[in-house]
Amino acid sequence: MELDIRKVSENVYLVDLNPPIEEFENFIASYIVIGDQVAIIETGPSSSIGTLLKALESLSIDFSKVSYVALTHIHIDHGGGSGKLLRDLPNARLVTHEVGAPHMANPRRLTESTVKVLGELAKKYGEIEPVPADRIIVGRDGLTLNLGGGVELEVLEAPGHAPHHLCFFNRKTGELWLGEAGGVYLEDLGILRPSTPAPGFDYAKNLETIDKLLALNPKTLYYTHFGVANNPENLKIYKEKLNMWLRIVSEGYQENRSPEEILQRIVGEDPELEKLLTIKREKFFLLSNINGIIHYLRKRETRK
Repeated sequence: MELDIRKVSENVYLVDLNPPIEEFENFIASYIVIGDQVAIIETGPSSSIGTLLKALESLSIDFSKVSYVALTHIHIDHGGGSGKLLRDLPNARLVTHEVGAPHMANPRRLTESTVKVLGELAKKYGEIEPVPADRIIVGRDGLTLNLGGGVELEVLEAPGHAPHHLCFFNRKTGELWLGEAGGVYLEDLGILRPSTPAPGFDYAKNLETIDKLLALNPKTLYYTHFGVANNPENLKIYKEKLNMWLRIVSEGYQENRSPEEILQRIVGEDPELEKLLTIKREKFFLLSNINGIIHYLRKRETRK
């Protein structure tokens, strides 16, 4: 398989991790950020760690120069390969949210939850190996990853998509790594869609996070799924889409409609999503996201 590595700025490379799963090319990105030291943002799943290591080699990056492996969150497609990757990076430490840190050290419950939500896909992503606790740094607001050479990444707590979500921001350049705090942007199709999975999605917190990110006035948005947007207005558009999805899913939920019926209503108001229905991967995630909002609505009911 040919490596797909793209230089997206002076110090940043995007790697298409392209795990060995049908229709998963151009879907999971890892970002290699180079200063005097190196940071990797997102490992992807275990099944694509070989690709990431080959990308480092192709860029002539000595594995010992990687100081940080930073996760936006601990979902298997973002951080599932962390334990496996760190075995080859002797000086790297894992940066993850306080909520996620214990699950990276002992991934048993994370694995169980992943299999429950993703089913067979979880097996294709590969095993989540544990990360030694002494190699984990808790990421929180105020922490800065200084790579030297004038490259600094600020850590931002960004709950909503998941309670253990972080974003990373280079204030000097305006580059913002979103994870899924701003949804999924399929660069090759020009389509932005929500990402609202169970069990951790929280609509109200996601809106707060988007406002927090907009206040940074970012210039470039880096999406894990998938690619680069030089249009920070995407964050405002995403907020509108979340509002629309919550309204339509709430109505369908009250009417006891199936996720498939609710999806047709959403496509009726957002016709560009019609293109995604022919992609098996995308239809799976669209329905999964509807179920995630239903899960959120049920949790909200129990809190009243």
